[in-house]
Amino acid sequence: MTLRHTAIRVEDVEASVEFYEDLFGYEVLREFETDDGTRNVFVGDPADEDTDDPAALQFVEADGPVETGDFEHVALTVEDVDATLDQLDDDRIEDGPITMEEYDSRVAFVTGPEGWGIELVEDL
Repeated sequence: MTLRHTAIRVEDVEASVEFYEDLFGYEVLREFETDDGTRNVFVGDPADEDTDDPAALQFVEADGPVETGDFEHVALTVEDVDATLDQLDDDRIEDGPITMEEYDSRVAFVTGPEGWGIELVEDL
């Protein structure tokens, strides 16, 4: 069994797409509308050769502000945590960077445009 993608509800699909394009180099891979007109946009890294479907995130359009509730975070791999953090406003950075030698990684926690948590993971 393989995790295919994570779906999150967002009020502003365009702002979320732009954030992930700018920070992670993700691209819109596909989109559709459900029978009730709800827009769904899948973004990911089209160069990811480790999967048949490189979609990492599915943005499901909400008809108003979203509540993040008990959702903790989605973890995404980056080449360089520090360089990625340099692209963000300080108010988006929640914690880190932290070097986790026991896991051969460096991590940081940031907040996306709708308040969803994102863990940035750099393999060392």
